[in-house]
Amino acid sequence: MRKRKFNKVMNTIGKGEGISSKEVEKEIQIAIDSGFDNPDPVIRAEWEKVPFKGERPTPQEVIEYLCKEMKRNQ
Repeated sequence: MRKRKFNKVMNTIGKGEGISSKEVEKEIQIAIDSGFDNPDPVIRAEWEKVPFKGERPTPQEVIEYLCKEMKRNQ
C-alpha cells in the first residue's frame, strides 16, 4: 500500500471518528504497541508473521500485512 493510499484511509477513518488522520495513526500505534508487548506465546507467534523494518510494526506495515492476508484468504 502506497503512502498516498494509506493517508487516504487514515483521513477517511478520521473523518468518520471526528479526529485527525494523525490521531487515528497514533491510536492504531498504541493498539499495535499493546499487542506487540503481549507476553503470551501464541500472540507473540502471530506478531512474528508481520513483516516490519524498525523495532516495532507501524500502522502502515500492519495494515498492509492484514490487507494481503485478507486477499490471500478470500
